[in-house]
Amino acid sequence: MVARKAVRTRSPRARGLRTLQHQRLSSKIRYAIDTEVWMRGLLATREPAAGLDAHWATKDHVHDEALAWFLRQHAQQAVVDYPARRTGDEDLTFWVDSKIMERARRMALRDGVKVARLIDAALSAYVRQHIPETLIDFRRRVQSDAHKLYGGLRARKSGLER
Repeated sequence: MVARKAVRTRSPRARGLRTLQHQRLSSKIRYAIDTEVWMRGLLATREPAAGLDAHWATKDHVHDEALAWFLRQHAQQAVVDYPARRTGDEDLTFWVDSKIMERARRMALRDGVKVARLIDAALSAYVRQHIPETLIDFRRRVQSDAHKLYGGLRARKSGLER
C-alpha cells in the first residue's frame, strides 16, 4: 500500500488572490465591524447545521462584503460625499479580495479620490446601512455583563488560591 501525501494548497493570500490594504479608520467604524464579526461568530457557532460558512464570520469576509456592496451601489454614478480625514483615526491593515480591490481602484480613479478614502466611505456606508446601533449596544451590554461576571469569578478564584 502506497502512502498518499497530504495535498497542501496555498492560502488565497499566498496565491495573490488577496491584497493587503493599509489605511486609517475611525474607532466607531472599526468597533461596528468587530461587532458584526462577533455576532456572526456567535451565530455560526450556535447554528453550524444552518450551513453558515466559517469564512462568513471573519473580518476579511465583512470587509469584502462591505466594499463589494458599496461598489455595486455606486457603479453608475460618482460618489460626491467622500469622508474627509478625521483626527483620531487609527491605522488598520487588512486583507481584501484582489478583484474587489481592482474594482475599487478603478472607481477611485473615476471619482478622483485615493483608494483609502473610497474604502473609508465604503466601510462607513456599510456600517450605517447594515449594522444597527442596537447590535452595538447589545455587544456593549454583553461585554459589561461578562466583565462583572468574570470579575466576580476572579475574586472567588483568588480566594481559593490562598
